[in-house]
Amino acid sequence: MTERVTTMPQADVLLVIDVQNGLNQAAGYAALVDRINERLDIYHDEDRPVIFMQHTDDTLPYGSDAWRLDARLHRQTADTVFLKYHSDSFYETGLAERLHHILAESVEICGLRTEYCVDTAFRVGHDRGFDMMTISGMSTTFETPELPAAVIRRHHEGIWDGSFATVYPAMD
Repeated sequence: MTERVTTMPQADVLLVIDVQNGLNQAAGYAALVDRINERLDIYHDEDRPVIFMQHTDDTLPYGSDAWRLDARLHRQTADTVFLKYHSDSFYETGLAERLHHILAESVEICGLRTEYCVDTAFRVGHDRGFDMMTISGMSTTFETPELPAAVIRRHHEGIWDGSFATVYPAMD
């Protein structure tokens, strides 16, 4: 077992986006789940809130196996789960209200898909006044004929860092 790195900054809340069975063919998915679990353990150890976003649409139908959150995630009963029907985690989900209710000022994001739901959460969260952050490599997406998933992720991290969020380098 690897030792957990706890020197990485934490936000007030960890937001885990769309880590669902139906997206498990994304590039590096299993390794991402492992990295997310490291962050979940840290947030849980420090009694910081964790929120999971769970997407539902025609490809991830409500109640289906594809729709379910990955069973390997280190979820706890105190964690909150919000359903979303749009790429925007803040759109008609109650997420912003929940963050304000718990007096959160900063949000760390991880999950899927880098160029859709994760990107939108950074931009909208920033626009709503939250200090957004992530650690490099904490999102993924699917390979495309034009671009590998790692290039898509690095490109978006470069856009987010300093504009919509702080992107911390990954620690080995």
